[in-house]
Amino acid sequence: MDSSRRCDSARSKSGRNNAVLVRLASMHRLLLSACLLASCTTALPPPSVTATPTATARVSLRSVGLGNGLVVDVPVAWSLAGAGIVNRATQRALLAANVEIAALPTLPGNGDVDAHALASGQVTVELESFCRMACMGPADESRLPLDWSAAAQLYDRALPAGRHELALGFRWFDTPLYVVARWVDDAPASDIAAIADIARSIRPERPVPTTGEFNGWAGLGPLAHIPVGTVRFTPLPAGAVVQQPYRVWDVVPFFLVRGKQNLYAFVSRPLHDQRCEIGYDATADRFRCSVDARTFE
Repeated sequence: MDSSRRCDSARSKSGRNNAVLVRLASMHRLLLSACLLASCTTALPPPSVTATPTATARVSLRSVGLGNGLVVDVPVAWSLAGAGIVNRATQRALLAANVEIAALPTLPGNGDVDAHALASGQVTVELESFCRMACMGPADESRLPLDWSAAAQLYDRALPAGRHELALGFRWFDTPLYVVARWVDDAPASDIAAIADIARSIRPERPVPTTGEFNGWAGLGPLAHIPVGTVRFTPLPAGAVVQQPYRVWDVVPFFLVRGKQNLYAFVSRPLHDQRCEIGYDATADRFRCSVDARTFE
């Protein structure tokens, strides 16, 4: 077929009960991902205030939706700032702090929290994504719950004694995110301990289905049910997320192909030339389309 046609591949992930989910056509392309259902099917607990009792005193937590299919538990007494653009490289999903958000120091010309200038007793936790030349973060879907003990220094810079800035990267349905915590050693021990509780609490707002629509993705079934060599022509399912006014390639059926190493999903109407309608010749094992008496494969 026309070399301008873009195909998006997804690596299969390790773990039990892998399920293939394909991004519904609301963008210029279809994205394919394998979600670890062993870690993605945690049910949402009641949204009431709960305490987390352990050997170390813990603060009471409340559930907050992030608007991307995830929820997180944050301390009841902490102040919050919701989703928004921090700067041209940073998108914030949530900021929580044990002080008023307006009291937090920010990086000059940047807008993000400045760990270097944190005041005595302050603790902050953010969920952010970072993009510069390309989006940063894990390449594969992450297991939930997250383990805060795997967090590492966010930037290669020295901080004053007693101040810290650590981050834990994870990937949720092809979106790379970071849990970023900044704190001062003299902050209440329960507030510092809450950092790990917040990271561990991140979970789907509802169970992720093996099949059917979820947050603009279509579950196509367990990976084991899609053998190598599969070529499947699939219409957009009910509930497909299509922004109006839609484009031709947003509403046409798509192909799902499994090769020896990768899975591919691509729409049947190429972006480069929408007169070309891709078909699959099973006998020749070729994808073809014809435009102006010319056939591309």
